Amino acid sequence: MDDRAARYDRQIRVPQIGAEGQSRLRQATAAVVGLGALGAIGADLLARAGVGRLILIDRDVVDWSNLQRQSLYSEEDAALGRPKAEAALARLRAVNSDIRLDAHPADLTAENAQRLLADADLVLDGTDNFATRWLLNDWAVLRGRAYVYAGVVATYGMVGAIVPGGPCLRCTWPEPPSAEGEPTCRSAGVLGPAVAVIGGLAAGEALKILAGRAGETLGGFLHVDLWTGDFQRVHSERDPACPCCSAREFPWLDGRRGTRAAEPVCGGNAVQVPLDARALDLAAIAQKLGGTVAALQVHERFLRWNARGLEVFLFADGRALVRGTEDPARARAVVAESLGG
Repeated sequence: MDDRAARYDRQIRVPQIGAEGQSRLRQATAAVVGLGALGAIGADLLARAGVGRLILIDRDVVDWSNLQRQSLYSEEDAALGRPKAEAALARLRAVNSDIRLDAHPADLTAENAQRLLADADLVLDGTDNFATRWLLNDWAVLRGRAYVYAGVVATYGMVGAIVPGGPCLRCTWPEPPSAEGEPTCRSAGVLGPAVAVIGGLAAGEALKILAGRAGETLGGFLHVDLWTGDFQRVHSERDPACPCCSAREFPWLDGRRGTRAAEPVCGGNAVQVPLDARALDLAAIAQKLGGTVAALQVHERFLRWNARGLEVFLFADGRALVRGTEDPARARAVVAESLGG
């Protein structure tokens, strides 16, 4: 066996994987939505495991505050403010050149979910908000695909697998928790090792499903507190009255639920500002901005400039990311002033 052929040797020796499971992984496509702390761990493990194609989706850029726990990124990525999807692609390409990688610096929404996730056999959760998680649950149930839920904050987190025919997220939680009062990575912080534990558990559930052993997933949710060492199982059963998997209602996927309002981004001191346009002509906007803004940089998929002490990223998919504030009103104002709207 030559050196490259030995890449998956130790994994194939695991009885639950074997040669057949490895072949299944090679033919599979997984989407990782959100490439922050959990998504970075999950994407890295799936790439190293030989999942044949990874679709990488994230709306944010790399910030210095990410480096404590987001293992795909470097100081250079933070200094340059690279979009996480593109920085992750570059890192994972260096990790495993045998797999296909597709990067989308985009915010997953009801408008683009069907297109971006069309080829995915499974979605791995690396998101930072409940609206996107309930959107992913809608998509998974509608399309008959698998969704691995994961979340972490402070020292604890939870993971669970949604598989076709089994209970969905809304069988256990019909409505997402209220955002008010819920701890976030901004308010409560995140311990890096807690991310590694939850991210590893989530990647393990994904590998079970993609290797053809979906029946061996958790069958519910597992809550873990790394600091106290507490592990708690949350049992889940199919609800015959579930509005999603029983009544086949998909309000997050059809756009009736969720929000496109300006909102702080969990990963750093930034606010995302949705714009009216669904796609932007960046070249035309760059020409219009001209000398009206400071430090204008033109990239293929985004523009970057400074205004009123803030850093603005304008993406081709019709949104801006404003770094240096968590005040949505201030972020909206600086974008409107820069673009003349």
